[in-house]
Amino acid sequence: MLVGALYPSLGNSVGKIDIPSGLGNFIGGGDLATITGWLRAEIMAVYGPLVFAGIAITSAAASTAGEEESRIFALVLAHPVPRSRLLLAKALAIALLLAVLAIALFGGLVLSVAIAGGGIAVTNLVAVSLHLLLLGLAAGALALALGAGTGRRSLAGGGAAGIVLAMFVLNGLAPLVQAVSWVKYLTVFHYYEGADPIARGVDPTGIVVLAALTVALVAAGAVGFARRDLRG
Repeated sequence: MLVGALYPSLGNSVGKIDIPSGLGNFIGGGDLATITGWLRAEIMAVYGPLVFAGIAITSAAASTAGEEESRIFALVLAHPVPRSRLLLAKALAIALLLAVLAIALFGGLVLSVAIAGGGIAVTNLVAVSLHLLLLGLAAGALALALGAGTGRRSLAGGGAAGIVLAMFVLNGLAPLVQAVSWVKYLTVFHYYEGADPIARGVDPTGIVVLAALTVALVAAGAVGFARRDLRG
């Protein structure tokens, strides 16, 4: 909401700045003169991924490897609960947390656009929230799989954060070099923002890819969790 409130006073002046194409790729194209471009740069390219991926990764690492390092898994698994069911419950808890965050984001975006004077359809704001939710789920699933497979919180959190950050950089830089532009298709960020949901609405392909990746990572985590000797 505050980001939208800043647009009427800063949009016209900041929008006149000539932003290099390389930097523009990292901030959603560099168009800051319209409310769509403003929110694309501020929310979709920066704050949104940082908050959703950050919360998902830290929560997933804490709920798997963190609990194992704290040596409370022995008590939890003393109950007649299969490991796969326990991991799925943790994954669903993280998904619920991110869903609440996505709903809050949608409400903030609606107020943000209203304060800025309108210009973005509500359906497109739904698309932004949905795409960010799926990005967070994919990042959280990666940390969950690493935590369940290794039992080390530092590896789960740091490894997932490093991979997501590398994908962010590759997605921003790859289009600048024609020979390696295809690399962007290997990053989650291409399927999150490549179809420009804030301007065009929900991208079914991006949603399906991110959802499939999330399911695959959770399944991989369940397999690793079931086969590994736990420390506690």
